[in-house]
Amino acid sequence: MLEGIPKREYPRIFFRFLKRTLQVFMGKTSFKLYRTYYFRIIFKEIFKEDEKVKWEGCLSVIPKAFWPPQYYRYLESIIILCGKYSIPECDVKKDDVVFDVGAHFGFFSYFALQKGAKKVYAFEPNPYVYKFLKRNVEIWGDRIIPFDLALHSSDGYGELLIPQDETEMTARLFRGIEESGKKVKVRKVTLDRFVKENAVKRVDFIKIDVEGGEREVIKGARETIKKFKPRMAIAAYHLPDDKKVIPELVLSIRDDYKYKLVNKGEEKDLFFF
Repeated sequence: MLEGIPKREYPRIFFRFLKRTLQVFMGKTSFKLYRTYYFRIIFKEIFKEDEKVKWEGCLSVIPKAFWPPQYYRYLESIIILCGKYSIPECDVKKDDVVFDVGAHFGFFSYFALQKGAKKVYAFEPNPYVYKFLKRNVEIWGDRIIPFDLALHSSDGYGELLIPQDETEMTARLFRGIEESGKKVKVRKVTLDRFVKENAVKRVDFIKIDVEGGEREVIKGARETIKKFKPRMAIAAYHLPDDKKVIPELVLSIRDDYKYKLVNKGEEKDLFFF
């Protein structure tokens, strides 16, 4: 398990293992998930469809019945997305109205609820992922409202490029270049239009992680950003110049934002406040 990991990382890995072990006894992590993650070679767990599980307090449902290592990919998404935003810079506050753009299975939406959000609008255009998002929302409560829409810079329809593994987090709007995968027609809408048509009175926090389409989402949210100045968490690692272009774009809408780039391992996120 430690092959290829620098020795200086061993203490951190050990204490994380110890913490997760304690969370099993505290009821915050399901024993089956724990065994799958750490001992999947020994324990070949079978998970039932719609079985409820927990990982570090994050409640979810199993998307379908299957064996590791296929399930391991889903477990990794729980681990990454439950912990990715648990940092001081991601300042979701009590009674916030939150937009989760690129919701995937909805773990950021769940995180926002845990922080006290009043309502979360969760957007996931990948139809194969959206059905799992809806299942999760059913157990998380009606403060999360899911939509199978792609937020973009224009209204209409577009083609979503779906990877071979249909539930991966890499589905993105087709950009006209040769890429492998199948294409699914999805409805596009600007965030500004959605806010207007749904009479959203305020927007306090926006999270955007849409596999390289972040700039298009921002362009379609110009009036909302200008009016409400929401705090934002925006993925900045999909395109080489994201770290430069995204701040320039946001500041062209409102020049009174401050921002910080946070490195989360392989991923980098820009937080605006």
